[in-house]
Amino acid sequence: MKSIFCLLISAVFLNTGDAFLHFSKNKTQVTNDHRILANVKIYSNLAEIIQPLGKLPLEFSEDDWRDIRSDSLTLVGSNVTVTQQTITEKKQSLNNAHVFVRAPSSSNTESKFVKATLVDEKRNLVKLIDKDISKEPIYFTASSDHIVYESDPPQSKYYVNFTFDTSDAVYVSYLRSNLNWKTRYQLNLFDESKSVVLISMADIRNDGQSRVDIEHAELLGGDINLQIHSNSHWRGYNAVPEMAMARTFADAGSSHAPTISKPEEVAGLYVFAINTPFSIEGRTNYLLPMFRPHVTVERFASVSKHFHNAGASNGKAQRSYRLSADRFLSSGNCVIREYDRLVGETSLPNLAAKDKHEFTVGEDSDVTYKENVTVVSSRTFNDTNRRGSFPVEVRKESVYNVNVAFKNFKKNRPVKVEYKLNNYGQSVKLGTPNTACTQDGLTIKCVLTLAADEEKTVSYKFEHVV
Repeated sequence: MKSIFCLLISAVFLNTGDAFLHFSKNKTQVTNDHRILANVKIYSNLAEIIQPLGKLPLEFSEDDWRDIRSDSLTLVGSNVTVTQQTITEKKQSLNNAHVFVRAPSSSNTESKFVKATLVDEKRNLVKLIDKDISKEPIYFTASSDHIVYESDPPQSKYYVNFTFDTSDAVYVSYLRSNLNWKTRYQLNLFDESKSVVLISMADIRNDGQSRVDIEHAELLGGDINLQIHSNSHWRGYNAVPEMAMARTFADAGSSHAPTISKPEEVAGLYVFAINTPFSIEGRTNYLLPMFRPHVTVERFASVSKHFHNAGASNGKAQRSYRLSADRFLSSGNCVIREYDRLVGETSLPNLAAKDKHEFTVGEDSDVTYKENVTVVSSRTFNDTNRRGSFPVEVRKESVYNVNVAFKNFKKNRPVKVEYKLNNYGQSVKLGTPNTACTQDGLTIKCVLTLAADEEKTVSYKFEHVV
C-alpha cells in the first residue's frame, strides 16, 4: 500500500485569453464523472481535457489517475489566479479487517483456510487461532496469495483541491494518456487518365478500460512535443497489458455520425474540429472519415547511389512516387493500391499544401541499370585554408567518365527513370551539359523515359575534388 501523502504545488498564476475557452459559449455539463469530457484536444500521444470546474476537491479513481499527468492539473479561465493547489492520495485502511488466511498447519497436499484478523496490511501481519498449534491467538506474516478477502479491497483515490481568485467562469485542465489519434491513409492509383484518390481516416484510440463521452473535440496535427507522463517520483504507473483491439467505424451516412471539419492553421499546427458529441468504448479505435484532398502523384523508377570510386556496379530500380496535395496532410501510415492491388505502404510526414514528398515501396525487377565509372585524369594540389587549423591542405582533383545502361523489361508500357549520384567531398562539377543530366549541389541527376522493352545508355563526365 502506498502511504498517504500530500503534495503542495507552489502558487501558480495563469491568465488565458478568450480564444482558449471559445467552447465555453456552448452548453457544457458540470460533472465530477471523469468519463464525461466536455472539451477534448487530442494529440498523437495524449489528450488535453478541459471541463467546467465542479465540486472541490476533485476526486479521481486509481484507474483514472494512471492515465493523468498530475503536474498538468490546473485551473484555466479568462480571469483566474490560482493561489494554492494540493494533490492527496487516500486509501481506506484494511487494518482490523476480517479475512481468511491459509492456516500454518496446512500441508502440501491439503490447504486449510481459517478466519483471521489483518493486523498490519503493509506487512500482511495477521492474527488467528489455529487449534492445531495453540489455543491462544498467534501472529504471523502471510504471503499475499494466502490471504482471501471477504469483499473487494479498497483502492487509492486521489483528491485535487485549489484555492483561487476569479470573477468569471473557471475550468479545470489536465492531460490524459489514454486518448490519442493518428491519421490513416489509403492511396488509390489507376491509369494515367484517371484521378488519384487519397482516402484519409482519423483513428481515435481510447486505451482506457471505460467508455468516454466527448461533447466537443479537436484533433491536432503537426510537430508537437508533449510528454505522456511527468517525472514525479511519487506518481506510480503500471503499464496495462495489451488487449485485443476493437474497432468502430462511424457511419458516415447517419445524421448522428460526427463529422470532421476542414483543418485550420494555428501557430504552425492544424486543428480538425469535431462539433458533434460522440462516445468511445474502452480499448476501442474509433475511425472517422476526414476530408478528401485533391492529390497528384507522379510514378517513376528511381536509382539513387552514393559515389565511392571508379568501378562497375549494377542493380534494380525502386518503385517510387512523388505526392503533392492541395491542403495540409497530417503524418500517418499510408497503404498504396495500384489497379485495385496492394503494392506497399509508407509513412507520410506532416506535409504542407502543395509541398512534394518522395517515397519508395520496393524494387521494380523489370527496370535494371549497369553503371561503369572510369578515371579520366587525377592530380593533387595545395589548397589554402585560412579558416581551418592547417593553413594549407592537400586536395585531390579527379575527372570521371560515367556510363549507365538502363533496361526496361516491361513488354506493355514505358517507364520514367530518375537516376541520382550522391557525391561527397569539397566540390563537384558536371562536365559538358546534356539534355538528360543536371547538377543539384553535390548530386548529379539524370532523367529519361524508357519505352517498353527498351535499353538506353546515359553518359556524362564530372570533376570531383576531395
